[in-house]
Amino acid sequence: MPAEDDGRASPLLAEHRRLGARLTEFAGWEMPLQYTGVIAEHNAVRTATGVFDVSHLGKLRVSGAGSGEALQHALTTDVLALAPGRASYSLVLTESGGVVDDVFLYRLAGDEWLVVPNAANVGSVARMIDSSGGRPVDEWDRWAILAVQGPESFDVFRRAFPNSRATELSLYSWTNIDVYGHQGLVARTGYTGERGFELYAPAEVATDAFRALLAAGARPVGLGARDTLRLEMGYALYGHELRLDINPLEAGLGWALAWPTSFRGADALLRVKEAGVARKLFGVRCKDRGVPRQGHEVRWGDAKVGEVTSGNFSPTLGTGIALALGPRAQAPDPGARVQVEARGRRIKGDIVKPPFIDKRSNKTTSQ
Repeated sequence: MPAEDDGRASPLLAEHRRLGARLTEFAGWEMPLQYTGVIAEHNAVRTATGVFDVSHLGKLRVSGAGSGEALQHALTTDVLALAPGRASYSLVLTESGGVVDDVFLYRLAGDEWLVVPNAANVGSVARMIDSSGGRPVDEWDRWAILAVQGPESFDVFRRAFPNSRATELSLYSWTNIDVYGHQGLVARTGYTGERGFELYAPAEVATDAFRALLAAGARPVGLGARDTLRLEMGYALYGHELRLDINPLEAGLGWALAWPTSFRGADALLRVKEAGVARKLFGVRCKDRGVPRQGHEVRWGDAKVGEVTSGNFSPTLGTGIALALGPRAQAPDPGARVQVEARGRRIKGDIVKPPFIDKRSNKTTSQ
């Protein structure tokens, strides 16, 4: 079991300071919020390539006989069907179906796994795995995690690591990589909607890897832009769309549930599925100036139809956007005109079905 530790730091902290990053505390880690500005960094990822330091993410190694069976109970994906060299998005739930966290799972070998939770939930996820019979080991200081994202990310990665097989990987797969004489891991995963990689660079050579990516054309990007990028894609964030009081079916994540495997919370969610979900997640694209924020009410006429779970300014669309949760029976259809109550004023907007931008066709979902 990992010990709670507020003294954790990215191997790249000194590098961020050297680059003049604006730092912020996040789950006990001091991380870069932005370097030159959220909008410019966001646009760099959408049009070229950005590199994020996401070393604050958890790194739980689970191994040994029975580890797969333990994870099969603790996680919602079909763990045992995952082949070595593959990765999967998954959820960790309570018995009642509430979300403890969302994670990425990597099968490193037959009986060896890497579980990557959000920084604030490492302890909670480890306890859930432990209670399912697994024995997670917290390797928080082993790697820096560098997310290389953007339409030019393949070219950037080839220039930075010309001997790597990373650009041959299919989505949700990974391979070992030599990082200046140390073994790392690179995966075709991300959280922006852009093509790219997540590089697990050994801490000893993390600065060299980061500098190589910058020299190859990537722009340093902070966690502020990571949030606007994920919101444009309608991706859920823990503490917002994912909480103990929101189940995956309400959050639109039924696809992450590997029925009929007996994961924790499966029985409760089957009952919800049979009865029909009570709430629904939907998107709002603002027509007026103003930025919706978490907790703002969404109104359709005189009726409250939802509450914003995530809201921000979309640099791609040039307007405010939001994800909101409300009663399914009252949910307006896409195209409906609504208003967001924001500090005493009403921001007009349209209901849209996330994502707010469609990366497959390079079009937006505007009405």
